[in-house]
Amino acid sequence: MAKPATTGRSSTDEFMNIDLMRSLVKQYSELGQWTSAFFWADAAAAAAGGGPEGPSGDDMWLLASAMLARGELHRAAEVVTSRNLHKRHLLCLGVAMRAHLAAKESSTALNLLEDCDPMLLEPRNTDQTHNRALAGVLVTQARALSALERREAAAEALTAALRADCACYEALDLLLEQHALTPRQESELIESLPISEQLSGAEGALLLSAYRERFHRYSPAPVAPPPPDSDDPIVREAEGVRSRTLEAAVCGARRLAAGCRWGAALERLGAAGGGPGSGAALRAACLLELRRAPELFAFAHGLVDAYPTHWTAWYAVGCYYYLIGKNELARRYLSKSKSLEPGAGCVWLAYGHSFAADNEHDQAMAAYFKASQLMGGCHLPPLYVGVECSLLNNVAMCERFLYKAAVLHRGATEAGSAVDEGDVENKSGWDRILGLVSDPHVAHEAGAAALAAGDPGAARLLWLRTLDVAAHDGQLNVRWAATLDGLGHASRALGGAAEGLQWHERALGLRPRRGASHTARGLCLALLGRAAAAADALHGALALDPDDVVALALLDLVVDTLDRHLAEEEIPQFPFPAVNISLPAAPATPLASVDVTNTSDMSMSFD
Repeated sequence: MAKPATTGRSSTDEFMNIDLMRSLVKQYSELGQWTSAFFWADAAAAAAGGGPEGPSGDDMWLLASAMLARGELHRAAEVVTSRNLHKRHLLCLGVAMRAHLAAKESSTALNLLEDCDPMLLEPRNTDQTHNRALAGVLVTQARALSALERREAAAEALTAALRADCACYEALDLLLEQHALTPRQESELIESLPISEQLSGAEGALLLSAYRERFHRYSPAPVAPPPPDSDDPIVREAEGVRSRTLEAAVCGARRLAAGCRWGAALERLGAAGGGPGSGAALRAACLLELRRAPELFAFAHGLVDAYPTHWTAWYAVGCYYYLIGKNELARRYLSKSKSLEPGAGCVWLAYGHSFAADNEHDQAMAAYFKASQLMGGCHLPPLYVGVECSLLNNVAMCERFLYKAAVLHRGATEAGSAVDEGDVENKSGWDRILGLVSDPHVAHEAGAAALAAGDPGAARLLWLRTLDVAAHDGQLNVRWAATLDGLGHASRALGGAAEGLQWHERALGLRPRRGASHTARGLCLALLGRAAAAADALHGALALDPDDVVALALLDLVVDTLDRHLAEEEIPQFPFPAVNISLPAAPATPLASVDVTNTSDMSMSFD
């Protein structure tokens, strides 16, 4: 019998429909039935492997992806690396890197990247499918670099991913969440992306609108919706579509929270649903600011039950214990949160707040410095470091860090190159902050530091700037009552007790049950010579806060003043009418005959 001739085509292709198998893999993957997807991916790879070249890279990518979704991490990586597909197939490289990264093997994932063909990592102008796969690989590289605390290299990888594929929203999200770039660098990156070259007009307008809204996360949202940026109907329709997305609800909530409108931010977050991806950390911060301890407890408990391995769950628990004043327990749960996600800078900020509440300033500053390393482009860590320096009476370092916070928030150049170290200790340091600051929180803390440093004039100007920035349509949030009280203190220190009284009364209009404001109002009244009204104000302060030693001391002085005034006043002399008193006439019987012996009825005589 003659032996049949062999050909390069496998006989399996004549009986097996491999394309149908691949289609089944994709369908079951979309349905989340990973076991079925794994079975048909394995069958497709086996059917296609009968030829001389073995299974294709696409088939092995489908098989490895199904294994990765089933949690078989090392098996998925082995399927790719055993055939050296990571060196020549971009999709296989990406799935192998994700498998090692999920297995906490970041160095191994980066080593796979070094073994591949360098030409494979170059973007192609005419092949956007290749560029999207390349962006996925670069995002995985950035995650691995961040896990190894190589944050600058991670930022470069994310930037390269965005330039390769502008539609890779994950790259921008990671870049902004890590605060790896300054605001100015972020803005320049977004505006320089070739969106119009890679996407059509409507999709590009939607993406650009989403990126810009994401960039303005620390800019307070306007009270009234702004008019559309363009009259183009395509752009207007794209912005309308984006405004109805869940991601737009989270972005809007961030901007509302930046304007201290915590209740409105919670309402916006309600439209985004639950879970860590719906702004869970922001929701916990809003509940903390509103001091809603029961709601925060229920929210944190639900997160821990549903997502026990996600860092936001334990962050919410730590926020709850910080709210109720149990800072030791708060630090315990915040430590668990940062162990799950070492790069979460907001956890380190809350960790520092718990130390600051216990007056442990050194440890608080250490936590804030760590947050500054993780969030290099964010203004919050240097702001809190500046506050701690002010509490430690280190005026020079306070000015330096507050100036850096003002620079970062404004989106200017790097603060370190703009600070003149020889000019920090003099008064112009507050002037530089005043001319640059655009964040009300930075301006308020700078004013408090200036007043503590003995410069009430600079403090008054900084607090006035705070009110200018913080006011929305002429209305102030109750949070800025402390700024009004500060203006009252600065005005009184400058000799304007009457002006200080007006500021304190405005503060009481926002927060009428604050004892310290009543005490400051009483002091201004006493300085104006209105002792009786000052005594009434101080009595009101002690009714709200019986332990206010300042109010007690001031009340004693005011009462002594009132007593002295009453003692010095002359008693009025009223004229009395003349009274004539006439004596009765003398009796006819001589007085000598009157018996002066005691004749009381109670007397007794004996014979």
